[in-house]
Amino acid sequence: MRRTAALLLAAASGCAAPAGPRPGAPGVLPGIVVAGRVLDARAWAAESVFLFPEESRALTRSLLRAELARREARRLGIVAPAAAVAEALAAARRGLAAEVGEEGFDAWARRRYGRSGAEVEAVIRRHLEANLLYQLALRAESAVSGGHRVHLLVVADRDQAERLAERLRQGADPKALAAETADPELARSESDLPVWLPEPLASALADLGPGGVAGPLRLPGDRSWTVVRYLARRPPAAQPPVEVLLDGLAARPIGALEARAWYEEMLRRYTARDTLPAIQAPEPAFVRPERP
Repeated sequence: MRRTAALLLAAASGCAAPAGPRPGAPGVLPGIVVAGRVLDARAWAAESVFLFPEESRALTRSLLRAELARREARRLGIVAPAAAVAEALAAARRGLAAEVGEEGFDAWARRRYGRSGAEVEAVIRRHLEANLLYQLALRAESAVSGGHRVHLLVVADRDQAERLAERLRQGADPKALAAETADPELARSESDLPVWLPEPLASALADLGPGGVAGPLRLPGDRSWTVVRYLARRPPAAQPPVEVLLDGLAARPIGALEARAWYEEMLRRYTARDTLPAIQAPEPAFVRPERP
């Protein structure tokens, strides 16, 4: 499964295996053989949604998220600062140092992806820039639209969630209950949620005032239960400068619920669908005989 995810990532990043000797021929994916025939890159893209649906859905969301963020950033006039991208790239190179070892980055890149170190670094830079643009666009839109400041307590068991909600209603401090949750750091911290939230959370927060408690709630697709302690409404504001947004991201990274709410709102706003035409109607598999 790990190899599957790596192949999907490589295909999305542009670092898939190089093309074969025939000009214009699709690239062969090493080690992927079906009925004695080598699966090429187009076949992999067409068939992976059926063979590996979870990884394919994650890849689809990632591609759509990047495009939605690009459009929102353009609308909001946001550009990822070159200095911030360079800093992220340096951190990524440090993270790869153990895997690269004494081999050197260029040799490692050619062995791992069949591309030069410069080509692989350019792909990493593009992905880091796209991710930063996404984070900036999300936080800028959240600031402009307004939202909610809350404590979030997430647990796997509904009965436990009921007990936590009752203790909060009796005046317990969310920070004191953090150790009993699935994500203690989340419970200890204040979370900023956008004004556009998935149901049933949006309705549950609509009439809450400071100190109010909502839940337990389970969002569609979730396995966990969420209890919310309401702190304050965050009114709409002017779009902050990029430097302010970067400082806010460093102090308070984007949470899972915040990311989900933005993604679903952007899909509605741009009338997109969480799927791709090539996945809805995949082309026939492209295979060719494995060379002896």
